[in-house]
Amino acid sequence: MLIGFIVAFALAVVITPLTRALARRFGAMAYPNERSVHSQPVPYLGGVAIYLPSVAAILLTGPQDKATQQAIIFGGLFILIVGIIDDLYTLKPWQKVMGQLGSAIIVVALGVDISFVTDPFTGTIRFIGSLAIPLTILWVMSFENLINLSDGLDGLAAGISGITALVTVFVSARAGVPSVSLAAAAIAGSVFGFLPYNFHPASIFMGDAGAMYLGLAISVISVQGLVKSTVAMAVFAPILALLVPISDAAFAIVRRRSLGRPVSRADHDHIHHRLLELGLGQRKAVIAIYIVTGVFGILGLFSTFLPISGSGPIAGLAVLGVLVVAYKLGILAMPDEKQSSRRRRPKRTE
Repeated sequence: MLIGFIVAFALAVVITPLTRALARRFGAMAYPNERSVHSQPVPYLGGVAIYLPSVAAILLTGPQDKATQQAIIFGGLFILIVGIIDDLYTLKPWQKVMGQLGSAIIVVALGVDISFVTDPFTGTIRFIGSLAIPLTILWVMSFENLINLSDGLDGLAAGISGITALVTVFVSARAGVPSVSLAAAAIAGSVFGFLPYNFHPASIFMGDAGAMYLGLAISVISVQGLVKSTVAMAVFAPILALLVPISDAAFAIVRRRSLGRPVSRADHDHIHHRLLELGLGQRKAVIAIYIVTGVFGILGLFSTFLPISGSGPIAGLAVLGVLVVAYKLGILAMPDEKQSSRRRRPKRTE
């Protein structure tokens, strides 16, 4: 596992500046717009600098689970290409969804599926039956969108993904699936090798390509290593680590539907936007979310050593904590209340 992490980390450190130079040469640049938090053009294609090191490390540090390996390589390549096209030419929402669907179908076709789960209360194996394929497709697409939606500040999505992958390394080992731990370590290494270039002020963006690839990769290792594990709370560890983007996405859906807006329409009411409005700069806001993600990830890892009677309350307290913070930030307020609170809130300073 350590070798895979080091290989992916080292490759990402080397490949990222080369990818950045290539993006600049061919004009693959993100230019500031009304939704941007940056003021200068920044190169895209960072997803390539994450994909290549992680795949190389996975291939070099076997033995690997064949389905896991192929799903990350081929499903990941497909969604990476979809993301690059979206970064460069801006796909319509339905086109991006079709791309995500295609990548999820590839993952299932290569042997990754939630064919059964282990009942955490009794340890009984329950087969999913005809729901296996649609449930797996939904799982993969959900993770792709979760990571993509969290990509709102420099280094935010990368850090969340890296922490989640690290949590999965240890939980997979705890669940007795070392081959999945190897893949998770490779993903974590590539992300942390890329992160110094992506942290504020970012010199390269991962774009939708990198965010959706990381979402797919994390969804695959979580299915193969945790969903079907006999360790009661194993599957909840990465979910707890992703609780911030999960709750942020849920709040966004409710918020946009309540205002009669399309769910796909972006806004400035995400958790990281609220932290900026409170006066935190990008670095402090991102680090704050890193800390919360790390704490939740550690709680998820710790919960795998407890019976359901002890680990269940941990998950409940984590969810309650997120709701309290969301309320304090005004994310749960009604639209008119938000406008009032924003008038009272001081302007952000860097």
